[in-house]
Order: sequence, then C-alpha cells, then structure tokens
Amino acid sequence: MTLAEVLSIVEGKLISCDADLGQEVEMACGADLMSDVLAFTHTGTLLMTGLTNPQVVRTAEMAGIVAIVFVRGKLPPPETIALAEEELRTSEKLIHQ
Repeated sequence: MTLAEVLSIVEGKLISCDADLGQEVEMACGADLMSDVLAFTHTGTLLMTGLTNPQVVRTAEMAGIVAIVFVRGKLPPPETIALAEEELRTSEKLIHQ
C-alpha cells in the first residue's frame, strides 16, 4: 500500500508538502509508548500515534519508520514539524488524521 492510499483511507491531511506519496508502506503500528515502537516495529512501518512531541520524530528515525500518522485529531507543534521536515530529506513523512 502507498502513502497516498493510506492518506485516502484515513481521510487525513498531509502536513509535509515534500512527502513522497508513492512510498510503499509494508505494515503499520499504533503506539504511544516509543519504547514499544523501538522494540516491535521494522523498517518500512507506518506509525500511528497520539503523541506529537519531537521525540516521536527522533524515535521514528531510529526505527526506520516511513511515515507518522497523528491520530485522535492531534496536530504536532511547530517544533515537531520542523524536525520532521529536516528529517524528511532522509525518510520521514507526516500525515494528520
């Protein structure tokens, strides 16, 4: 499944204008504990979380997460978006549900 398909299914709004919507997503993980993300995810995973702090982006980078979907109507603060945009040059994408 591609990020474009995920975006459509969750009726989300793309936060990062530079995201590659053709990026393939192999699996998804819902977690608010970043220790669980590090312990149980694999490269190519889509992360769905209600956490919006910059640590989510740092954890996603370490875990090889391909995109982050912020759930429950939460929007990340500017510092989280700025960090993710910086990391986007490698692999991060942001979607708001």
